[in-house]
Order: sequence, then structure tokens, then C-alpha cells
Amino acid sequence: MSYVYGAIAIVWLALLSWGIYKLVVGYILPPSHFPKNIPTIPFYFTLIPLFKDVDQEALWHKYMKKPLTEYGAVKIYFGGAWNVLVTRPAFINQVFKQDDIFPKAGNHVKNPQSILALYTGENVISTINDQWRTFASIVKPGLQADVDTSIIVKNAQKLVDLLLEEQKQKGSVVMPKPLQDYTLANLSEALLGASFNTLGNTNAPMSTLQSAIKPKIFNPFYLNFPFLDHFKIPSREQARRLVIEFKAKLSDIVLSGHQHKHPEGMDSNHLGCRLVTAYETGIINRYHFQQNCLSMFLAGHENPQILLLSMMRMLAEHQDLQKQLREQILALPEEDRMNPHVLAEIPLLTATIYETLRLYPPISQLLNRRTEQDVMLGENILLKKGTYLGYNGYTTNRDTEFWGADSHEFRPSRWGSNSEDIQMLFRKASSKSTFISFHGGRRTCLGIKFAMMGARVSMAMFLTKLEWKLDPSWPRRMTPAGPLMPRMLKLQFTSLESEKA
Repeated sequence: MSYVYGAIAIVWLALLSWGIYKLVVGYILPPSHFPKNIPTIPFYFTLIPLFKDVDQEALWHKYMKKPLTEYGAVKIYFGGAWNVLVTRPAFINQVFKQDDIFPKAGNHVKNPQSILALYTGENVISTINDQWRTFASIVKPGLQADVDTSIIVKNAQKLVDLLLEEQKQKGSVVMPKPLQDYTLANLSEALLGASFNTLGNTNAPMSTLQSAIKPKIFNPFYLNFPFLDHFKIPSREQARRLVIEFKAKLSDIVLSGHQHKHPEGMDSNHLGCRLVTAYETGIINRYHFQQNCLSMFLAGHENPQILLLSMMRMLAEHQDLQKQLREQILALPEEDRMNPHVLAEIPLLTATIYETLRLYPPISQLLNRRTEQDVMLGENILLKKGTYLGYNGYTTNRDTEFWGADSHEFRPSRWGSNSEDIQMLFRKASSKSTFISFHGGRRTCLGIKFAMMGARVSMAMFLTKLEWKLDPSWPRRMTPAGPLMPRMLKLQFTSLESEKA
């Protein structure tokens, strides 16, 4: 009998050893076919926020700065797979230009069983080939058309009133939530032609559902071990139900908001109208309608929110710049102060936006491509077919060879003193992939025009109505994971209009 127990014990030990081996080989160590001539970021790096309250910038300096700047590419575990993370501009330029060799591979490809894949799905950002061309033909005219800026102005004035009211009640304002509500209002009303009713409404369904979903979807543990979503874990099943509810609610709001508003259908340049018409005429099915609505929802409010958060922080820390911008806007005739075309001719405003985006790109890291064939990255980094890869904009945008030794400093003047020089540098930096806040190549962000218009008009309203500074109690910390932005940024406001009175 003891012989039988001993044999069973040996079998179990062997199985345990095999399981540990598979864990090490499959997760803790990069695959054997990954390039050996670039460094490996420790496996536990992306799990640190689970166990420690950290600052992303501090983590970057400790773990990422040296290998990324020296080698231009590293191996990193993220999203349930080992990836090659690229930062050298020449490498990124190659990825952007060879889009057929380095095609997009979103979560629906990488981890199709995950809750995150259910959430983001197949959309204009993540898909490729004919599917991408179809989606882009629907959304591109709407994203690149002029929108009704009076909506942005109205919402900006309402936000100013809300900020001053909260300042009066609490002595300072924690900014992420007000700016989220504001950018959601702009997206829904100016682009989608519906209303999420978020500004001043603490119970707005879209922001409430979004707040409930985010911590569940972007939990670092499940992000890095998405195979767990195969199992019916109660918390994950709850997340699954929330995602399904959220997508249905969002698409219903967009559909109901467009009944008979734009009879020209696909001939319209209105984004919401084009999405609805494409669905109703069968160009896209309900799944793709939902996923593209969600794509517009996420990119259309989160990125503007993060840009405004970072800009308001920079201007709070650089009071002279805040004052200079305010004076230049107030020097305009009153009827031109919220005109995006006039504001685009203020060089300092454009340079400030670009410099903020350079240092703090809203999507600071993106790992959503996969090699279609064996390919040499640069001259000596061999990537085998099926290798996942992406780029780190935080590092690339600080390239010292292009931007100089002070590339880590906030200095809008580096962009130039007139609109022509600023746009020339923007085009040059974009073409050389040393400024990738809007990504690049064929897949350059389609929403640049809307993003820049929104930033200019929003800042013009804030600067003419308010002065602000950092609350002394704010600890100057960045978010621990996910989008890089000032963590719970806290500001103190003064009304300029009350001073005049």
C-alpha cells in the first residue's frame, strides 16, 4: 500500500513540477523565439500597482528609462502575453510605414475570451483591411468635419459655473470627474447628436456605468491574466453583465438621439448620423454599431479629458504662462475669443497644447499590433511571425536626439514663435515618429481636428473666466497604471468675473 501512495505522490509531484515549469515558460519568461539582444522588463513590473501605491512616472524612471533609451526596444509582459515594446523613433517609423507587416491586433484577437475584449471589441481603431476601410469611411467624415462649437462653449461655461460652486463649498476641486462629465457632454452633443446629460448630474447613467466598469475591467490582475475570464468567477460575471448593459445603453442613446434629425443620412458629415445610417441601412451590423459607438465614446472623451487635466496642471505650475495665454486671448475682440479658427492663430496656445501632448500623451503606451511575418526590426532585432508589439509614447516623445537635452522639461517655446514654424515642427516630428501622441502612418488618429478644437475652445473659456493654482495638499502624483494623468488633480479657482465686479 505504501508503494501505491508513494507512486501517487510521485505523479502529483511530477504534475506540480510540470505546472510550475509551464507557468515559468509561458508567463514568467519570454518565449524562446523572442529576440535575445534586447532587455527584458521584469515579469512582475505590470503587477506592482496591485501590491503597492505607485506613480507611473516613478516606475518608468526605475524600470523603463535606461533599457528603453539605450536599446530602443524591450520585452515586456502585458495583457496576457509577452510583447516587444518599441520606443526608438526609427523603429516606430518602420512599424507605422509597414502597416501590412505590423497590423493591428486588438483585444478581440489577443484575448478574445476576456471581458476587456467584450468591452473594446472590433472597431475602427482595432480592426484591419477591408473592415477597417469600411469603418473609417463611416466615421472619418464625421470626425474631420466642423462641429457646432456653440455646444462646446455652452458646456464650458456650465463647467466654469460648476467649478466655482464646488470651490465655494469645498475650498478646492478634484478635477477628474468634472472634466469627465464635461468631455462626455461635448462628445455626446457635438459629435453624436445625443445627450448623456452628464454635466451637473451625479446620477447620469453613462458616467455612472462607466465608473462602475473601469475598476473591474482595468484591474491589473485580470488585465495580465485574462485567461481567468474563461472561468465563471462571480466578480467577472458581474463585469460581463455591466459591459453588456453599458454597450446596449450607449447604442440606444445614440439611436434615439438621431431620429429624423439628419435626413441626408450618409451624405451628412455628422458623426452620429453616419453611424446610425450605416447601421440602419445594413452597412454594419448591430455588434459593429455598438463597438464603434463605444470606440467613439472612449477615445472621444477620455483623451480630451486627460489632455485638459494635464494642461490645467501645467498651467497651474507655470503661472506666468497661464497669465500670458490669458492676456493673449483677452486681447482678441470678444466675439472671437471662442472662435476655434481665430484661436488656432495664437501660436502660444497651440504650442502649449502640443507640448502637453508631447510630455503626457493621453495613450502613453499601446500594445496592439502583431507581426504578420518574420521581420527584422531595424538592422538586428528579429521578430518572428505572431509577435505582439507596441510603443511607449512617453519615452519616444522625449527623444533627446530630436528634442534636445531638455526633452523632459515643459517648454512650449521649443515649438516656435509663429504658427508656420509650429506646424512645420509638428509635421517634421510626426513624420520622424518623434511625436506620436496622435500615433502615425495610415492609422494616425482620425480625431485630431476635434481634439485640437476642443482643447482650444475649452482653455479659452477657462482662461478668460478663471484663474487657478494647485491645491497645496495635492501630492503631485500620477496615476499608478493605465492612462497617464495627474492622479486626482486638485485645483483652487478664482473667478475673474467676480474680481471685475
